[in-house]
Amino acid sequence: MLLTTGFWIMNEGTIDNPRAEIDAIDSELVRLLNRRAEIALRVGAAKTSGETSLCDPNREHEVLTRLCGENTGPFDEQSIANIFQRIIDESLFLQQKTYHKPLENFSGNSAEKTQLAGKSRIAFLGERGTFSEEAALGILGEDCQTVSFPTFEDLFRAIDEGKADYILTPLENSLVGSVHRCYDLLLKSQLNIIAEIILPISHFLIACPEASFETVQTVESHPAALAQCERFFAAHPNLRGVAADDTAGSVRRAVESGDITRAAIGGKRTTEIYGGKILREHIEDHSENYTRFALLSLNSNDAETGTKISLVLRLRHQPGALHNALRAFVRRGIDLLKIESRPIKDSPSQFYFYLDVRPPASESELRGALDDIREQAEDVRYLGRYPTIQLTEHHDTNS
Repeated sequence: MLLTTGFWIMNEGTIDNPRAEIDAIDSELVRLLNRRAEIALRVGAAKTSGETSLCDPNREHEVLTRLCGENTGPFDEQSIANIFQRIIDESLFLQQKTYHKPLENFSGNSAEKTQLAGKSRIAFLGERGTFSEEAALGILGEDCQTVSFPTFEDLFRAIDEGKADYILTPLENSLVGSVHRCYDLLLKSQLNIIAEIILPISHFLIACPEASFETVQTVESHPAALAQCERFFAAHPNLRGVAADDTAGSVRRAVESGDITRAAIGGKRTTEIYGGKILREHIEDHSENYTRFALLSLNSNDAETGTKISLVLRLRHQPGALHNALRAFVRRGIDLLKIESRPIKDSPSQFYFYLDVRPPASESELRGALDDIREQAEDVRYLGRYPTIQLTEHHDTNS
């Protein structure tokens, strides 16, 4: 046997135990990889102290090009590039784990509300008393002017038509998932997300004062509200659900009709507004029922604060396009919180990808990730970096 650069190499034609030889080489590779990692940590320390991004695509390209040029086989150049790209990626993960501090948690507070509050007009879907209006009042305060719109299409035109300063739209519910129509309208618009509001949802069965639970035959509400109360309907098969445009309007119609056979599902606040009678409380399927709303504006939030960033990508129609785009986040330790695909009209088999990510502690890492994604995608739209405002079930929204 010959000892060459730390490896035991068998003389040609005398390979008696190839597995032992591979084991010896693997052990030496582990030693050298850890030595390389120690040097990478020293480099990472210097970059962090200088507020430089840990990820350096230009340097990585130089390394991979050099190694492919030195390759003599039997691995081909792509195999060499794949192997060393993984080594570089693991070195990056080690640097991030060692030097990056987590982003401090941020949630909406009175200062955030004061910044948005005042006499602002905020558009919401449905009539007075909907959960959308409740969320709007919870974030902008009682001094804001809420403006009702009957459809999502009308809602998303409110700012362009000069009828509102902000738009509040639901994006998803913890029980029934995403509101796809709102995502589609958001992607078509030029609006930015400046805050998100998480509202706990409690559903009440409400009817006119003369009604009782035993007299009710039909229950009207928004399809999403009906879907969130499936267990209630399963337990009471004599009740027939009727889909309507919104929860508050359903309550108003049920109360104003005076019909003891009609009821509606809505929020508790609607009984105060329309004078209804609560027949059953908390009929939602699960107590952990939350709806996420987005506060939209034509103006972007340029502050480098907030714990969520939203992007929309249009990717090239080629193998690995999504993998390559998301890799920019993975390599920098950026947490992907949500991914939603929506079809592109007039472009069969192509999709927009809506992404929510948690910002990294370093702004240089964020800028680097966005630059890398722009190289991979046909189009990248930055929807905003924004705070999350968590409302409680009993926040003050008295009218």
